[in-house]
Parts: sequence; C-alpha cells; structure tokens
Amino acid sequence: RERERERERERERESKPAMASGRHCWSELVWDLPLLGSVVLYVLLAPYTKVEESFNIQAAHDVLRFGPDLGSYDHLQFPGVVPRTFLGALVAAAIASPAAAAGAGPLARLYAVRLAVGLLSVAAHARLRAAVHAAWGPQEARCLALVAALQFHMPFYMSRTLPNTFALALVCFAHAQLIAGSGYWALAILGFAAAILRCDLLVIIAPLGLMLLGQQRVRLLPAASATAGAAAVGAALSVAVDSVMWCRWLWPELEVLLLNTAENKSSEWGTSPPLWYFYSALPRALLGAAPLAALGALLERRARGPVVIALAFIALYSFLPHKELRFLFPALPLVNVAAAAGAARCLRMKGWTGGLARLALLGLAAATLAATAAMAAASVANYPGGVALVALQAAEPSSPALRVHIGNLAATTGVSRFLEAHADWTYSKEEHLAPADLLARGFDRLLSEWPSVPGFRCQAAVLGFERLAVRRPRSLGDLLRLQLPLAVEKAPKVYVLARSADGETQGCGKDAPLWG
Repeated sequence: RERERERERERERESKPAMASGRHCWSELVWDLPLLGSVVLYVLLAPYTKVEESFNIQAAHDVLRFGPDLGSYDHLQFPGVVPRTFLGALVAAAIASPAAAAGAGPLARLYAVRLAVGLLSVAAHARLRAAVHAAWGPQEARCLALVAALQFHMPFYMSRTLPNTFALALVCFAHAQLIAGSGYWALAILGFAAAILRCDLLVIIAPLGLMLLGQQRVRLLPAASATAGAAAVGAALSVAVDSVMWCRWLWPELEVLLLNTAENKSSEWGTSPPLWYFYSALPRALLGAAPLAALGALLERRARGPVVIALAFIALYSFLPHKELRFLFPALPLVNVAAAAGAARCLRMKGWTGGLARLALLGLAAATLAATAAMAAASVANYPGGVALVALQAAEPSSPALRVHIGNLAATTGVSRFLEAHADWTYSKEEHLAPADLLARGFDRLLSEWPSVPGFRCQAAVLGFERLAVRRPRSLGDLLRLQLPLAVEKAPKVYVLARSADGETQGCGKDAPLWG
C-alpha cells in the first residue's frame, strides 16, 4: 500500500502543468545559498584568471575602463587564435559597472566582474532548481541544489569568464524549460546560445530534439523553425555587436566552427583518447553524483530522458580529438537532475533500507566534499602569474615608473589588465622575445619562466602548484587533526627579476626569496 501511495504521489507531481514552475515557494530560494556560497568562496580564494578566460576578462576590463575608445582595447593588439563575441563580457561589465562608477580600483573591479558572472550562473541554476521543484517535487529540487554545491568544477567555473560559463547560464534556462515541459523554448534557447556563445551546443540540440520528437512533445517543422529562428536572432545580434567591436564584419562562432571542424585546428592544443570523457572527465566533474545519477535513471522513469540526452551529447563530442572537461558543461546539469532524483528516492525509502540509503548518501557527500577540497586546494595554487604581479606591485613604490615585461607563463597563469595597479608603470606582453632580447628592450622588471636572464638579478621566485602528494600521519596528533590525506606541493614557477645596476647577472637559485 505504501508503494502504491508513493506511485500516486509521483503521478500527481508529473501531471502538474509546466506553468507551475513559476509558482514555487519563495522560501525555497534558501536552497540556492549553498551554491552561491561556493561560487563566492572560489572567487575569494582564486580571483585570478587563466589563459582560457583571457579574452573575456580583458574585454570586460576594457569596457569598464576605456568605454567607446576601441583603439585602447587589448584584443586589437592580442586577438588570439580565433575571435570571440563581446556579448558575454558586455553583460558582465554592465552588472559590474556600479563598482567602476564608485571609483573602485582595478583589482576590486576584477572581483566585481567575477561576482557578476557568478551571480548570473547561480540565478540560472536557481531557475533550473525551481523547474525541478514544480515538476518533480521539493525534495528533488533541494537535492539538486546540494548536489551542485558540493561538486568542484561547476561552482569553481561558474564565476569565470569562459564562453562555456556564459553558455552554461543559458543552458540551465533551456534545461529548466525542458523539465517544465516546454520543448520549443528549450530548443530556442539552445539555438540562440549556439549562435552567440558556443557553437558546440548544436551537439546537444540534436539528441534533445530527437528525444522530444520521439516523445511527441514537439513537431518537426515548428521545432526546427523555433531553433533556427532563435539562432538567426542570436547570429544577427552577434554580427551587429562584434563587427563594431572587432572593426570588421564578423560572426565569431562561425569562425570558431570552421576552425574546429573544417580545419580541425583544435587538435593542435592536444588530443585525448576517445573515451576520456567517460573514464576521466565525467567522474571528476560528478564525483558522488555519478552513482546517484545511475540510481535515478534506474528507478525514476522521468530521470532517464535527461541522462540519455547528456550521454548522447558526451558520446558525440568524444569524436572531437581535443577534449577538455569544461566542454561537458551543457550535460552536467542534466546528470545532476537525475542524481537529485536518485537522492530523493533514497530519502523516501523506509525501514532498514532507508537507513542504509541515508548512510550511503552521507558517505557520498563526505567523499565528494573531501575530493572537492583537494581539487580546490590544487587549483588555488595554480595562478603564480597573478600572485607575482600583485606581490611585485606591493613590494615596489608606484614611482619612479617601471617597465614590466610579463612573460608567457605569467600571462597565462593569472595576469590580466585588472592587476595593473600602478598607473605610471608600463606593462608589456610582447611575445617571442629571447632572454637576451629583454635587456635591450629596456625593461626594469621581468615576470619570467626563466630563472636567469642576462643583465638581471633575482628578486623572488613565485611558487605554484606542482602536484598532490599523499600525506602520511606521523603521530596520533596528526590523525586527530583530521587533515586531508593529500597535500599540495608547490615549486617555483614564475621568477621576478630586476634589472642590475651594474649589468651583472644573478639568477634565482635555491636560496631565492619565495613568494606565494
């Protein structure tokens, strides 16, 4: 009888109309706070940005600082391998603009932009959670919020200025429409996002559209028209904005699509085995949600569709030789939804099986939290370039003015124009310079990957992530402190070198001062 009543409750939840997703209780918003807290924590712990984020973070800086003066923008001097849209950076800069208007310094503006992107991402995920609340039930929605908050990769990247992150926000809105029952809106949002942010969303549009057609939730011609129409609107918007910002006629995502498919240039940045997403990236991204998603798909009929779409997307994407975990972002919310269904089913179990299920959930949560802490500790130590520039400016007075050269490693591990704190200093990212060329260029300070450069003396060596090492307890006190069994080991990555007054060379050795 209890099982029959449970099935009846499930049928009642599944029969709720799609429009009910907008009527969830406002008190449920408190369940979005853990995810928001995780995102804000990662901004505070790791405020600097890597090379993948460089275009959008520099673009947001230039919008806030230079406004319509396009000639001063970074992308015209360093355009990158392929042009990217300004639309995401413009939105982030607009949200962060009150900080600039209030006279905040460059570093504070960086925090403002990162927090703006994080707020957008969390708001989009909150919309997905609200849709799950209305269509599946409050327990599933709360589990979804906690599953996402405990993971590492999504919260860590939700505030980062990657095209994948901006696309993830729209993807969450699309998935919310899918859960709420509006297949046309889901396809339209994905089509719009594919045209302006990530053309690879076409890979998830295909299985999602086929599933909707197979379930007779959409018809072919209206669905194709909605998707193509939204993509056309997105393309027109992108061409209108980006042609102005890049000073030439341009649709960025078309060039990205040609680069990665017709020319297959993405393989130049490394390749991975065909199944890498399944045995490496996906388990690391999901952590404890992986077995819960499998359980949800097994026991909950409504969770199977999202899992099938996600796995089809990953399988199709696996044909591209160049692979990165962030490419999986469109699939992760769907798998998390299935994991939430599995966790909610465990919480509804009765008797001794319910007790074991709750114990297993606690174990998965603890293991996920431990893995997240280890990965967070490693990632926080992975920005030696940003640490080097901030520490150099703190150690040197703003006058006399200095000329600083930012080497390739420093530029790709944290340095951005937001970190240029001294207005009178000159910062250069001039590329393809040999060590012997740096003295002739007249630089006063170097952030270099080389420990020794002719004509310069060592000022400091900046530590960065080297590896995770197993920490073996040496005493009972070590065990009682409940420390993680892994420790982050650091090694010198970036060297801060100062021009020698007498022209002598003094490299950074083992006794060099250490920063970071």
